[in-house]
Amino acid sequence: MPGFMGKIGEIREGNLFGVNKNQSLMEDQKLFTDFYVERRTVNKFIEDKVFEEDNNYFVLVEGVILNKHELISKYNVKSFFEAVTVMYEKCGDTFFNEFRGSFSGIFYDKKSDKKLIYTNHMGEKQVYYSIYNDELIFGSEVNDLVNYFNLNNIGYYLNEDAAYFMLTFGFMLEDQTLFKEFHKLLPGHYILSNQNGYQIIKYYELDNTPNDKESESEIIENIDRLFRQAVSRAFEKDKEYGYKHLVALSGGLDSRMTTWVAYDMGYSENIINYTFSQSDYLDETIPKKIASDLKHEWIFKSLDNGIFLKDIDNVVKMSYGNALYYGLAHGKSCLDLIDFSKMGLVHTGMLGDVVIGTFYNSLKESKDYDPSEGAYSKIISNKIPEIKTAYENEEIYKFYARGFNGANQGLLVAQEHTETYSPFCDVDFMDYCLKIPVKYRYKHYIYKKWILARYPQSANYAWEKINAKITDPLINILGREVPVKRVPSMSFNFLLKRMGIKKSEIASKQHMNPLDYWYETNSDLKEFIESYYKSNIERLNSYSELKEDCELLFRNGTNIEKNQVLTLLAVLKIYFGEDNER
Repeated sequence: MPGFMGKIGEIREGNLFGVNKNQSLMEDQKLFTDFYVERRTVNKFIEDKVFEEDNNYFVLVEGVILNKHELISKYNVKSFFEAVTVMYEKCGDTFFNEFRGSFSGIFYDKKSDKKLIYTNHMGEKQVYYSIYNDELIFGSEVNDLVNYFNLNNIGYYLNEDAAYFMLTFGFMLEDQTLFKEFHKLLPGHYILSNQNGYQIIKYYELDNTPNDKESESEIIENIDRLFRQAVSRAFEKDKEYGYKHLVALSGGLDSRMTTWVAYDMGYSENIINYTFSQSDYLDETIPKKIASDLKHEWIFKSLDNGIFLKDIDNVVKMSYGNALYYGLAHGKSCLDLIDFSKMGLVHTGMLGDVVIGTFYNSLKESKDYDPSEGAYSKIISNKIPEIKTAYENEEIYKFYARGFNGANQGLLVAQEHTETYSPFCDVDFMDYCLKIPVKYRYKHYIYKKWILARYPQSANYAWEKINAKITDPLINILGREVPVKRVPSMSFNFLLKRMGIKKSEIASKQHMNPLDYWYETNSDLKEFIESYYKSNIERLNSYSELKEDCELLFRNGTNIEKNQVLTLLAVLKIYFGEDNER
């Protein structure tokens, strides 16, 4: 992910982080006595991306600040740089808590020799760091740290705990990376560097303490008001720069509501929807109909045959192995084909179903949770490393694990081209929704009520999750809500599966990403996957137990589990030498 990099410590002459190979990025450097900062940022939303100093302060802001003009007005200044410095003087080290948007940044108080390095509330603008010999090396990419270590002949090693996170969850947990020496700055945290050393400090955390004082109608009113505010913030940012709105659209509710509310608010003329899926599946047919009815331009990228899965090395170089590669590769195969010169933000519906819905499995609002829940693979779940952070309850744990550490990784492919935003992840919207009592959020009760009350026409299309409209009657079968009209066909299909006559959805074409189907029907893809595994499994010879577990997963697991193994092997291939040190 483009962004910034730097070092606090002794600064020697020469290029600290290697040569920038992406000539489309905008470059700047700043050297102080014991502090070096460099940015390599996407050449978009430049007025939001501060890189400026005066006699007292140096400021770097990366990303988009959707309330930039509100802050300039509130603090009665003429520029965003001035706003940031005044905010620091009035609000202190956590001034950036007032920012709304997708951002990270650096603040340097020259007089007190204090440096602040921060990421945003949900952590989608990632920051990584390493403390080596009492010096801090940091960057928006793990690749920045890798380059620094290589140029300075410093070794780094495979993090075996993180390897098991990949082989179970398919993504990292907490601050882990696949490199022992490198850590991720957690969402809502910042690094403080001063005369006392380095501290990692929390400035924001999710709070789902229920607010029982509002009626159902008041909740719907506030959901709509705050969601429209979030949509306005993001789409107005595009308008500020004269960009078109590139909006993801699938068969789910979340991206649909981002699109529909933007349409309702008058942004439709410049909306371009995009979709990627197996052809003829619901994730193609539903958005195709919606985009046509709203008279939006629509881009569709077929994922047929899983050809994009061969792009493993390029995807892993982008994610550093922090998420299984197919979860980024399908989006990359689509976005790489789009000309972004006239595009603004990539607008998504990220995490909508668990913001207005919930991560809770029941109405109990349990404080206890199973750390292994949500893992893609349970074959070696007994080897999941200990989760060191104590989370308030099941829902908060899942937001930080599956939401911010897992789902957010999918944004990296878009961040190569531009900035991203989901109105569901607007801080004000999320703070409000998580306090809605679970009795309203459970099984999308209030979500559906909001849609039907304010945007009833958006409910005229099927919801991919149930292959029916949200107005269709449901029946509970073994704890799962099923459309009544689909019970006969589902019962028949269940019997066929039990008899071995019919395969699961992911083994047939009836899935957005039918990995097992592609593996069985595309001989070239199957050969590639098998060859990649055989060519790289020996890289684990120094880790006999880890190698055995990879062999077990690859030979006995699903194609998702094969993908987890290949992701780990790709990291070894790209970043590590024979002794798993570089």
